[in-house]
Amino acid sequence: MQNDMIEAYQEEIKALQEEISELKQKYKENEKEVIYLSSVNLKKTLLSYHGKTVADHELKKEMAVMTPDLDHCTNEIQFFNNISGIHFTKYFKKREHKSDNEDLYKHRLIGQCQSLTFQMEFETLNPKNNGESCCDVTNLNIIMGCGEHSDLSKFISRTEERKSLLAFFRTLSSFAEWGAYRNNIFAQFKEKYPSTIGLPLGSSGEYMVLRNPKLPRCELLLVWKIQIDEEGTVTPVLDLLPKIPEQALALDKLQVIEGAAKGFKNLLQSFGIESSIENIIQVFC
Repeated sequence: MQNDMIEAYQEEIKALQEEISELKQKYKENEKEVIYLSSVNLKKTLLSYHGKTVADHELKKEMAVMTPDLDHCTNEIQFFNNISGIHFTKYFKKREHKSDNEDLYKHRLIGQCQSLTFQMEFETLNPKNNGESCCDVTNLNIIMGCGEHSDLSKFISRTEERKSLLAFFRTLSSFAEWGAYRNNIFAQFKEKYPSTIGLPLGSSGEYMVLRNPKLPRCELLLVWKIQIDEEGTVTPVLDLLPKIPEQALALDKLQVIEGAAKGFKNLLQSFGIESSIENIIQVFC
């Protein structure tokens, strides 16, 4: 009985493999048809249908005109990718409904901004009003691995409610840019002061630890969060938190440690992020 079951499974697997092979073949054929139906080939086919012929030199001339336009569009896309940091890797569009007054399209977009990947699905309602190009986003769903970024997760939820694509890309670009800058700064100081700087969560974490070898168990935690407010504005927030034993605090008669956090805030306003961190490392370590 067990042998019969195995044979039945094997036959089913073989049938599925044959079906997969057929689907792959159909996919390749469809792909060839899509490539063949370029604007030049389509024009040639239509003219042939009307009893007209197109000379090869005319086709080459049209191709020569189209190629620079395509190259220009490619360069423009690359330019906007570079200045925004957003790269779109896949895009799908399908018309879900058509009427005399409007068309409903479903979109699926996959991309990356710095180290953050995203996937979004949205629907647009395109009214047919005198040829004007405008549309309304009627549904929006964004998929991202936010991890420990609670502000980013909340912002995505608000964006889905407001259905604002522009706000999403603007905030995502700024958030990713600040995240990349923080990673670079943490990695830079870790390389410069390997025995002094600790990165328990790596350079992509939200804090680094400052240690003085001559002061055991005395540490400063530099916490660097990236916050997003209700309107999508991105702001870096840095704090210096002392991690000092009580015995050492009792000896701090001038309350230097207690005023370290406020002093660090003043440094940030006067010298900026990188120089302020450098000053704290030099003083404490």
